[in-house]
Amino acid sequence: MAAQDLPELAALRRWKTGNAVLNPLAYGEDRLLFCGDKTIGAIAPDAAQPLWQLPHGFDKAAEFRPRPAAAKVICGGRFWLAGYDAATGTELWRHAAKIQIGVPFVTPTHTLFGDGHWLIALDTATGAELWRFAAIEDTIIAYAPVADADTAYVGPGDGRLYALSLADGSLKWAVDGRAQWQYLRQISIEDGILVAGTYHENLKGLSLADGRELWSFYAGNFINSQLVRDGSAYLWSPTGYVYAIDTHSGAIRWRYQTTDYDNTRSNWASVVAELQAFDGKLYALSLDHVLHRLDSATGTDHAEWRMPDKIRYALLPVAGHGIAFPTESAEVLLTAFP
Repeated sequence: MAAQDLPELAALRRWKTGNAVLNPLAYGEDRLLFCGDKTIGAIAPDAAQPLWQLPHGFDKAAEFRPRPAAAKVICGGRFWLAGYDAATGTELWRHAAKIQIGVPFVTPTHTLFGDGHWLIALDTATGAELWRFAAIEDTIIAYAPVADADTAYVGPGDGRLYALSLADGSLKWAVDGRAQWQYLRQISIEDGILVAGTYHENLKGLSLADGRELWSFYAGNFINSQLVRDGSAYLWSPTGYVYAIDTHSGAIRWRYQTTDYDNTRSNWASVVAELQAFDGKLYALSLDHVLHRLDSATGTDHAEWRMPDKIRYALLPVAGHGIAFPTESAEVLLTAFP
């Protein structure tokens, strides 16, 4: 079936944002949060107009999705971060990059991010610097750290994995993983295990206690990103499969073939948007603007829909409302759940 012959996903409403380029969306404080090259804003999914929409005031675009936490929202890009009141959009603080800011990780108390080879912790409410930790010089911490109740973990460009005290940034332990992974692209914590995607095409389960490897899954090609949820790590590999990996053992729970390279319509286009799971379903948005849905427990029951707009590759299920997308025309689009 050609893409134009697929059923079209129903659009419920859309909002203009005042941007030319819009980043992936976030949901928190009962509202959709957006940021882009010019503005930041908040949307109630049932309202016709944004709750607020304000210029962010920087000459460089916001490049990261917003991060909500404790009635605040953190936005920014490679050259700046800023904290805003989620209810009003009032700017609370701003932080300028010294070298280059990496993707942040935000908790109600800490905003963690790289700036060059430094990992910096700011107070989420005030923007005051709490501590900083130096990795190896002349490297870049580009990907987000992660934290639990008392420890921050970061895998920067120097090939190591560091565990730091969340309270003061002191080193708890470090593992030199240059031979195994070069650097870690994305890390998550799931049921006491650090799940990490590596530059060397592996997904690994690592011990939170000391960083030792518990399991390793070779995806066969570059891992774009993984969704870690409910004991599974979901990922799409350019070899042509969606995988569900058990986060405790590294075993394949299921895999679903998306591409067999025979040029038929049954082949998916590449998947660059992070997979999303909601209400027992796994959603994937492919490069040809088709939304795919699988059963998240079994990988079966494949269905697909044509998008009503060209989407900037991200999707966000919103409980009780539908699925939100940033469009290529920098609108926020809300569709019905398929």
